[in-house]
Amino acid sequence: MMVRNKLIAAATIILLVAATGNAEDFTALPGLWKTTYQLKGAGPTEASQIKWHCVDEDDDPWISFAHLQVLPQESCKRVGFSHTSSSLKWRLDCTGAYALTNDGSIVFDSPQHYSGTVKLTGALMGYPIDETIRVEGQHRAACTSAAD
Repeated sequence: MMVRNKLIAAATIILLVAATGNAEDFTALPGLWKTTYQLKGAGPTEASQIKWHCVDEDDDPWISFAHLQVLPQESCKRVGFSHTSSSLKWRLDCTGAYALTNDGSIVFDSPQHYSGTVKLTGALMGYPIDETIRVEGQHRAACTSAAD
């Protein structure tokens, strides 16, 4: 279970590094978003994580909607990146304890919803990894304060 949680955490490393783009061409809604990460093939409660975050109209949407954190001790290099007004696709190579290649994409099917996958291959703290994580984001409400 701990390795699966680390896999999901490793997936959350990537989008923030991968994400840079032009905010003007992005059509998703600002507000409170719920993002669910689930290992492919796992049950609904097995190895899934939910993250809540607010996206401000002034934020860079590619970073804000991904809402993924890079661990300070990891080194990731973007080797592929593309986006449209409703999709984001990336590839990152990371070194360190998370020596991973991360291929991923998300697609917005509406301004209130996106889904995608993150494919992780390589090694996680010396253990071989070959996993796919499903990602789904849903707009839930307006944010009530900057602290949301």
